[in-house]
Amino acid sequence: MEQQRGSTRLGSYLKRLRTGYGFSLRRVELKARAEGAEIDNSQLSRYERGRCYPSFDKLCTLANIFSVSVQNFSDVLEMEKFDTFKPPHSLGFDELQSRGNAELEAGNFGRAYVAFESALQAAESTLGPDRDDFRARARYKMAFSLFRLGKINLAESELRLILRDHQKISPRTRFLTLLMLSNVHDERGDRYLALMEAERCLDLARAAGERADQAYALHAIGRTCFEEEDYGRAAEFHGQALEMARETASSQEIVLLQANLGYCHVMLHRTEKGLKEIREALALSKKEGLRRGTAYCLRILGQVYFKDEKLGRAREYFEEAETAAHSADSPYTDILFQSAFYLWEIARREGNAVQEKVYFGRLRHLRSSLERHFDEVGQFDAYIEKGGRSEERAAHS
Repeated sequence: MEQQRGSTRLGSYLKRLRTGYGFSLRRVELKARAEGAEIDNSQLSRYERGRCYPSFDKLCTLANIFSVSVQNFSDVLEMEKFDTFKPPHSLGFDELQSRGNAELEAGNFGRAYVAFESALQAAESTLGPDRDDFRARARYKMAFSLFRLGKINLAESELRLILRDHQKISPRTRFLTLLMLSNVHDERGDRYLALMEAERCLDLARAAGERADQAYALHAIGRTCFEEEDYGRAAEFHGQALEMARETASSQEIVLLQANLGYCHVMLHRTEKGLKEIREALALSKKEGLRRGTAYCLRILGQVYFKDEKLGRAREYFEEAETAAHSADSPYTDILFQSAFYLWEIARREGNAVQEKVYFGRLRHLRSSLERHFDEVGQFDAYIEKGGRSEERAAHS
């Protein structure tokens, strides 16, 4: 049974998937019938116009047709909370891109997403030879915003739609899309594939003589090396990337690179040198008002002190990281989870049952919205799978 109240956002997403694949309404109807389902073209048109919701069975069919996860549809609906930040319709493509870039730099990823989504709509009505690349550039920035929001599946689907028309887009847009796919695969733990894609991007950037793009690719390679615990190579790549980034990149990129380089030094037992780099990155981030960078640096500082068993200092930094990651309209679920994980571990070590219960509950809540895979997620999942002291004694009753 279809619900009569629909969603304009879900409808727009379905239309974006369909047109991205080059399918007509009729072709989707035929594909649905081939899967044993009935979605006639008038039904699909109503979905796309936001007149009604598809049933769950029909969403499953559409997910199969467009090769996306059913989770994508609920993620799209969750993005409706950002609709109040949509820019005026009077703005043109370049203005919308500039507004989205400013929101990205400030760490307001939901606001950035709706700005780039509006830019995509503006690009759809653009005539001329650059139309396809305008659309791809807007889509890439949408994917970047979704990635930062932790919507990894949605980000990947946008990236793959771009690459379906790879021959119609500029080499730079193609490079950025491939590099973002590398980051997506790294987040999912597919590190061999992530490294191959990042190395390919580095070759492309070197061939084009683009130092800024070389810095981005080196950053991606260094990140994957760090996840593989090859801290020496990670430091080498981050160091090269940082040197280039100081000439060309945004403050946000410099902050992340310097913090990552500092953490590499810490893991190589060069703690004081590492702390100096991380603190410099934190100072720059606060000066520039970069919320994501600030939360990120605070979280890393907490991990450094946790590693050295200085639990009091670690707690202070994790609590500060939580505060920075919570504020505004785009909470950083990954940093919130990691901070809560270490605060939970600190509470367990100190025998603080009340705080242990609080942070265990917070981790359970945050885990349900995480698509990313990192060490703390793996450790928490393993704890739960083992019974987790009977789920923390039913969360201490």
